[in-house]
Amino acid sequence: MQVDVIETLEDLQALKGNWDRIYEIDPEAHSFLSWTWISSWFSSRNLPWFVLAAKEEADDTYVAFFPIQLGTGLDRGKGFYNIVAMGGSYFAPYTGILSDPAHADASALAFAEHIRRFHWRSLHLDGIDRSSQRIGLFIDHFPREDFTGDRVRHPARIQNATDRVDPEIHLHVTLPADFESFLGEKLRPRIRRNVRLGLRKLDGSTALRVTHGDGGTAEDDLAALLGLWEKQWGQRDPGHARYVLDNARSVLPDCIRNGDLLLPILWQDQTPIAASAILLDHPRRSLICFLSARDVTIRDLSPGLMLHAHTIRWAIENGFRIYDLGAGNYAHKYIFGSVSRRIEHYRIDTRTQWNLGERLDPHCLPLVLARVKSLRAAGDQRDADIGCRQILAIEPTHGEALALHRDIAASRTLWQEIWSDDATAGDQGAVDRAQAERQCRAAIAENPGDFDAVHRLSILLLLRGEAREAEAEIGRALELRPDSAAAHCVYGNILAATRDFEGAVIRYDRAIALEPDHAVAHNNKGNALRHLGRPDEALASYDDAIAIRPDYEQALANRAALFDEEPDMLPPLSHVPRLPPNV
Repeated sequence: MQVDVIETLEDLQALKGNWDRIYEIDPEAHSFLSWTWISSWFSSRNLPWFVLAAKEEADDTYVAFFPIQLGTGLDRGKGFYNIVAMGGSYFAPYTGILSDPAHADASALAFAEHIRRFHWRSLHLDGIDRSSQRIGLFIDHFPREDFTGDRVRHPARIQNATDRVDPEIHLHVTLPADFESFLGEKLRPRIRRNVRLGLRKLDGSTALRVTHGDGGTAEDDLAALLGLWEKQWGQRDPGHARYVLDNARSVLPDCIRNGDLLLPILWQDQTPIAASAILLDHPRRSLICFLSARDVTIRDLSPGLMLHAHTIRWAIENGFRIYDLGAGNYAHKYIFGSVSRRIEHYRIDTRTQWNLGERLDPHCLPLVLARVKSLRAAGDQRDADIGCRQILAIEPTHGEALALHRDIAASRTLWQEIWSDDATAGDQGAVDRAQAERQCRAAIAENPGDFDAVHRLSILLLLRGEAREAEAEIGRALELRPDSAAAHCVYGNILAATRDFEGAVIRYDRAIALEPDHAVAHNNKGNALRHLGRPDEALASYDDAIAIRPDYEQALANRAALFDEEPDMLPPLSHVPRLPPNV
């Protein structure tokens, strides 16, 4: 079987008819493999993406598609590597291979064979149905002598003191032919009574109504949903909330325009009190609840239950047969007679822990260059230089990488000259710092209680690479002024320089306690947390720094680098797995 690589939006656009035909006949397809979703997702990505397209060699029509995207990671001191993720990750809750059922096995094997020609270290298969034979064939085509890998479990989330929620369990309801049958067959008596009561209130009230985003109101209705969602969930994890909202604003409008999104909103007078974004999978007559939110201040109604009941009634009346409630075995999802299935996540890694072919994928060079610039701005000359050399190994004449490599080499030489024992007196940098140190020591000799002089001396010693001496001086400074947030932040920097990252976090927390708007302490705490392998907390620290100083370039660069380093920190989204349940 022949596999072609599609990597431009123009070429993807040309596949629409072929794609829609396969989507129509594939029983394993879902909304997140629709042409609308994939084309909109890729058009909004800054990362390189590809669609592997398989066909019989004598045919002009493709029989299978495999959307993927390329990312980068960094091993400190070793260099950058590449990650291949499924198309739609890590926003779509389901991913996979789209295929004509008659060619599913052959195309899965062809895709596995072809993807091994790319340069990558880690292959991320997220949001897949492991019961799929084609996925099983695909995974089995990576031999143990060359690759390692297995399931990756997302940790359970604690909903309250007694309940733990498994984000890999997804629930759905099979809908009967009429709504009365649904009420009688699926619901327990108490829930059935509450649903009838809620719908009677909705149908008989002039204050309550549900709109569906039609009549030119879809854009405003989407804004209303996202506003409710941000208000309900945004403060629990601001970084992830920003990720969800940015992607929703990029992708969902295309789904609306193509008739693939239902936006039911429950209004009380002119105020939205519950809303959902529900993807419509017409060929499989399925609805997928993607994002939901409600006004948690409403106590005299059950807006979530009311909106679910209305939507299920609408779905049955319009011929839909599956109501997918998404990820997480939250108790409230079972009241509709739901059944569960497990959606899994796999990682396949090279045994060498380096890219196949021992080189970067050429498509990722712009990503690596951007990371190199961030590293250099953060003072990480070593990793920046490694990245430059990796780029130049692929493109020896790459202008920006060459210039950066030369600048880093020149900076390293200058630094060594400034701080060497035989530095020339004419080197202004050495003179300035040496003079500053002499002034600090003279001031301290005259007045041992001069906090500013002791504080500045600790910084000069740290810059000179004398971290232990710097620690002694900053300790003296804090004896003089224990409530100095700046001094605690410097102490954190010194501990980080000696790789005592736990101690550094404690000092940054002390600085923040004394001065909550200390943006540098928030940012540097994020750096220490990254070194400790705590990416979620690091992200929160960077977000705090950016909230204080929106133009804080280093915090912005660190936050962007964190998403590249830790793609697993953004789990597949369905009802936002890392956040509490939907309505």
